[in-house]
Amino acid sequence: MNNTKIWYIGWALIIVGAVFAGAQAMKDDGPAIAWRRVAMDGHRTGAQPVTAANVPEALGTFSDEGYMSPSGVCYTDDSPVALEAAALMDVQPQLAHLKTVIGHSAGMYMNLRNQPDLPLGNLVADVFRDYGSRYFKVPMDFAITNYGGIRTPMPAGAVTLEDISSMFPFKNYLCYAQLKGENLTKLLEQLAGTKAFQAVSGCEVRTKGGKLVSATVGGAPIDPARLYNVTTIDFLLDGGDKLNIGALAEKVVLTKVLLKDVMLDYVRSCEAAGKEIAAASDGRVIMEE
Repeated sequence: MNNTKIWYIGWALIIVGAVFAGAQAMKDDGPAIAWRRVAMDGHRTGAQPVTAANVPEALGTFSDEGYMSPSGVCYTDDSPVALEAAALMDVQPQLAHLKTVIGHSAGMYMNLRNQPDLPLGNLVADVFRDYGSRYFKVPMDFAITNYGGIRTPMPAGAVTLEDISSMFPFKNYLCYAQLKGENLTKLLEQLAGTKAFQAVSGCEVRTKGGKLVSATVGGAPIDPARLYNVTTIDFLLDGGDKLNIGALAEKVVLTKVLLKDVMLDYVRSCEAAGKEIAAASDGRVIMEE
């Protein structure tokens, strides 16, 4: 289990506790409770992300004395901490296959959604455009996916099936949209007015003050009358992240190919070729105040 999942579990426990205690406080005879927010992390128990080989070190152990956390603190078997640890340990056999190493990354690539031209977003969009060209059997001129669909960083070093599944947990499906150049420009103009712009491939864009200053696709200015082949996801076709690519398109082709599976194909192909996953900023999107 990675850090993101531990964080989510911690916050889930806080929310459930808050709802229960809040309901008690509203009763006539219930206790008066004052709440404060506490950041959740593993510093009390020392819990760490779990791999296939480090369950005792990551989650602790049980003995006749009770539950011994990785930090060395002992808890009784019926304590909330021990019960949570036991639940996590119980599911590890079912999760073992997710710990399989499927590739290696040259570095850790973050997903900071309020910044354009990020290495991870560039990589995902480039992989998506290349896959779309092969899948739909027509060259894809442009690709766009949303930063919000990339939920965790790409780790440095070994990359597991769980890493990619955690990065792309949503059912976002591969789509092909054909847009006239004038409508592709409208899409870029809309993106220019946002903070993140979204992850794109096949273009070079410059904006200033929330306005589109210049844009090229395939190294050439956008031809308003030309039809452009675009790889995207169904989430962005009709309102996702306030985009309506479907309404701008001349035609749309839907599939049942998950973005997660596109990335799994890429990671495994890199590993088979003996290559590390590498990503970089390249100036494809420049946003000025």
